[in-house]
Amino acid sequence: MPDYSGDANPGIARMLGVLAEPEVTAEFAARNGREVGDLLNLADERHVWSVIVEYQDFTAGNGLAPMLGSLVKHRNLRGWDVMVCLTDLPIRLEGRTVVAEVALGEQISLISLPALGAVNIDRRVRTAVADLSWAMQRPLVPEDDAVEFGPPWFHNSRHIETTVPDQGPIGFRYVSATRLGRGRLLAGMLRANRPWRLVFGLRSAMAAAIATGAFALVTDTIWQLADLLGATRLTLLMALSISSMVFWIIAQHDLWESSKRNDSLERYKASLYNISTVWSLVIGVVISYVLLFVAVLLAAAFTIDDSLLASTLQHPVTVWDFAEVAWMTTSAALIGGALGSGFESKDDILRAAYGQRERHRRQSVDDDE
Repeated sequence: MPDYSGDANPGIARMLGVLAEPEVTAEFAARNGREVGDLLNLADERHVWSVIVEYQDFTAGNGLAPMLGSLVKHRNLRGWDVMVCLTDLPIRLEGRTVVAEVALGEQISLISLPALGAVNIDRRVRTAVADLSWAMQRPLVPEDDAVEFGPPWFHNSRHIETTVPDQGPIGFRYVSATRLGRGRLLAGMLRANRPWRLVFGLRSAMAAAIATGAFALVTDTIWQLADLLGATRLTLLMALSISSMVFWIIAQHDLWESSKRNDSLERYKASLYNISTVWSLVIGVVISYVLLFVAVLLAAAFTIDDSLLASTLQHPVTVWDFAEVAWMTTSAALIGGALGSGFESKDDILRAAYGQRERHRRQSVDDDE
C-alpha cells in the first residue's frame, strides 16, 4: 500500500485514497501517486495531502452508482477523506462515453482511463485525479452550478463535456464532447491493452515459427518461390499469415464477444471489445513478425551461400534476394507458428480481451462477497 505524503506544512491533514484495478490501471496509479500529492499540495494551501494507493478488483463497466455502497464502506474503513477509483474499462451511459463520474455527497469519483485517450496518459491521469480530489473537498452550496464545482482540467478540455444527472447519487458526470470520442476511446483501450506485451505471450507460437522457419530456410523451393512471387504477392502473403495468426488466437481462446441483438448497449460494448481485441492482436502479431523477420534475415545471411543461391535462382543475387527469401520464410513460418499458439498460457492471451477481463473481475467480486 504505497503512501505518498506531501511536505510538512501547517495545513490540515487530508488523505486521498486511490483505488485502482490491478494490472494496467495499477501501474498508472503507482507511477503517478507521488505527483498527484505534489499537485494537490501546490493547489491547496489550506491542507497537507497524503495519497494512499490500493489495488482491488471492482466492476466499473456500468459506472459508479451500482458499486457506490461498497466503495463507501471501503473508504470509511480506510479513513480516507476523498476517494478516486481508476478503471481500464470503457463506460457507456445514456448514449455517451463517460470520462469520469462524481458522487459528491460521498466524495467518491470514478475515472475511466481509456476515455482519456492514448497520448500523454500519465499527465492526464494525475491531473484528473488531483483536480477531482481538490474539487470534491471544497464546500459546495446548492446554488453552485457545474462550473463552480470545478475541476479546472475537465472544464477547460474541449474534448470533455459536463453533465448533471437529474436523479441518483451521481452529482456530476464528464463525457466525451466530440465526434472523435469513439476513436479516442479505442486508442485508449489499445494503450491499456499494451499489445506489445503480447509478444512475450506468444512464446510457443514463436518457437513453432522458428522451427518452421529453420526448415524452410534451407529449402531451395522457398528460394525459388520468393524470387518468383515478387514484392506485391509477398506483401499479400504476409497479410495472410498475420491474419491467420490473429484468427487462430481468437478462435482458439474464444475471444470474440457476442451480444444480445435487442440490447443496444451490449451491442456497442461488444463492438468496442472486439475492435480493441483484434487491433491489439494485430499489433502484437506484427511486432512478432518483424522480430521473426530480422532473425530469419540474419540466419539467411550467415547460412545461405551466395553462389548456391545465385545458381538456384539463375541470376546474380543482391541483398534484396536475401530479403525476399527471409520475407517468404517468415510468412510461411508464422502460419506454421499459428498452430503453436493453441498451447499458450491462457492468462497471457486473455489480457488482450476486454470482455474476458470484465467477466474475470465480476467473478472475483462475487467470490469476495
